[in-house]
Amino acid sequence: MIRIERDPAFWTTVAGHPALSGALMGISPQVVGAIAERADVLPVAAQHGGFLFARSDPLGFVAELHTLFTPEGWGREALVAGMEAIGLIWLSGFVLVTTFEVEANPKSRPPRTFGFIIAGDWRETPFGNLRLWTLSRAAWEASPAAQRRNAKCL
Repeated sequence: MIRIERDPAFWTTVAGHPALSGALMGISPQVVGAIAERADVLPVAAQHGGFLFARSDPLGFVAELHTLFTPEGWGREALVAGMEAIGLIWLSGFVLVTTFEVEANPKSRPPRTFGFIIAGDWRETPFGNLRLWTLSRAAWEASPAAQRRNAKCL
């Protein structure tokens, strides 16, 4: 269901969907497309969007996660693709994933069933009020989502 997708046209099309205009925090869809080509980004796509994992440290321990799906991919597609993508990210050598929740965008909250935990209070930023979430490999492996993914793989 997921694939590594470096084609900027795919990501530009997803980011250009009218329902996502507020989620881009002022970044143009073309810039999102160009991000997928960067060597420090792992762009994992499903049919209607996907995930951009950006290396956050020079040694490759921490990845910053950005999720981008059109409305057609909201729900089951994003959930199943997310379980596959998080499983893949550990194989890439990362041991911690971080992501931001945007207070004005409830869809930006990561799933607790994956093992994500809140890492701090809301903070005012140039992109609005944000809150940091983290996911360790150990928390993922103990999560209900990982258990479900593993059961399907057997």
